[in-house]
Amino acid sequence: MNAWRTAIGFAVALSTLAAGTAAAQGKDKKQDDDKCKIDFGANDQVRTAYNSVTVLQIGAAKGADAKKKLQTAVRALTSRSDFGRDQLARNFTLGEALVMWAEQDGVPPVALRGDLGYETNKTDSIDVLAAADSAFRAVETAMPECAEKTLIFRQQPWARLINQVGPLINRDQIDSATQVLDRSMVIYRGSPFSFYFKGQIAQRQNNWEAASEAYKQAAALSTPEQAAKDSNVANIREYSMFSAAYAQLKAAQGDSGQLQKDGMKKAAELYRAYLKEYPSGPNAQPAQAGLTAALQASGDTQSLTSLWNEMLANPSKYSDAQLYDAGTQAFGQGNIAIAVKLMEAGRQANPYLRAGLFNLANAYWKNNQFDKMLPVAEQLTEMDPNNPDNYQLVAIAFQGEQKAATDPKLKRALNDSVAKYVRLSERLPVRVTFSEFTHDGTKYKLAGTVENTSGAARKDTLTVEFLDRTGKVVATQSAAVPVAPKETAPFTMEADGADIAGYRYAPIKGGAEPARGKTKSD
Repeated sequence: MNAWRTAIGFAVALSTLAAGTAAAQGKDKKQDDDKCKIDFGANDQVRTAYNSVTVLQIGAAKGADAKKKLQTAVRALTSRSDFGRDQLARNFTLGEALVMWAEQDGVPPVALRGDLGYETNKTDSIDVLAAADSAFRAVETAMPECAEKTLIFRQQPWARLINQVGPLINRDQIDSATQVLDRSMVIYRGSPFSFYFKGQIAQRQNNWEAASEAYKQAAALSTPEQAAKDSNVANIREYSMFSAAYAQLKAAQGDSGQLQKDGMKKAAELYRAYLKEYPSGPNAQPAQAGLTAALQASGDTQSLTSLWNEMLANPSKYSDAQLYDAGTQAFGQGNIAIAVKLMEAGRQANPYLRAGLFNLANAYWKNNQFDKMLPVAEQLTEMDPNNPDNYQLVAIAFQGEQKAATDPKLKRALNDSVAKYVRLSERLPVRVTFSEFTHDGTKYKLAGTVENTSGAARKDTLTVEFLDRTGKVVATQSAAVPVAPKETAPFTMEADGADIAGYRYAPIKGGAEPARGKTKSD
């Protein structure tokens, strides 16, 4: 009956985000041709190969004709190992040609050198993208200002490959996703999307340490400047900063002793960084809960108390769920007085968050504040009338007041109320339990079960009103729930409303009536 509930748990949803165009992932700085000066016309072989590749890039040839022209270009560029002062132009053009070969239909990622047009070691195998990467790295090493130009060609095969990874992860084809992702990173390793997907894969494999490291790299590559210009990059940065902290927390939970404490300190630092940048972000509430858990596990009680005091000093900076959850954590630490204050702040922010109200009633109970517990428990019976726990909370509140009463008549009346609500809790023929109340933007999902405790089949209708923070009805949904004797049936309903803050439902016929406005004299 008195089980403690967390208002909203913290977890990472496994979602994927496909990369957009390759160009969107490039550097923000405008390409400066004046800084990257390469003379492609000084050497006849380089000039011919460069012109052929340029023509192919505009789609002048396809299929076998394109492959033949690329073979001719590679042959010209590999006829000797040293092109002297034209080596830079040779390497750049070779990289372009190899990228174009990799983009042709039906070509294997590893081929014989002779098939590509190489003049030496023709029967040896060559990884096409690795060879292109090697050619471009030679250019970038000799003239770093040309990196922006080589980036354009690196991203062409990368974009094609990276866009395959998300769907593979969604289909739980993790081995295939890993192979494609690794392949994409052969040619381009500077994208936040690549490390985001590495984090997703590691998370699916419960490799939390690797997941945290990958998410940290994704966040670092999703710079604030890029995020301001590209919504995809902005989403990656926010999600990766939160996920790096969450994965670090999970990794530390698998350790023990000082190693665990050190890991939890790292998790706390990552959560703080997220909350500093996204104090009202989509994952602010679970981040706050994660920070609290990390501080608890690290033994940093001073920081934990400071965090709660900051929340109490500035409650408007935090969401209702954050305040309720902080109160839950304080309760778990035995700091009942702070727990009550935090949850009272949560109730002021949202008086219709059912799980938070349940926790507040329990906190009042443990703090012997039965006069405050009673109206909260009664509100729960109005919002959640087919839940026996709520009637037991009302009974406990009356019992607490009965023990403190000195007037014999009042004492008897309170005792009668205790017995009344105990009976109500025990005689509900239908019990409603909620397992999910989540939202995606303005779309809310409510799910749970209806239990038929009677010996006869029932076909009930659950009618739910979705409320804003003032108690105004935003939307109403109903679900027919047929239930066999002594069985349980699930229900799911959805509602749309930007102002939805909670819900209540009408008592199911045959259930107990809510305890609206009961007084000590009942």
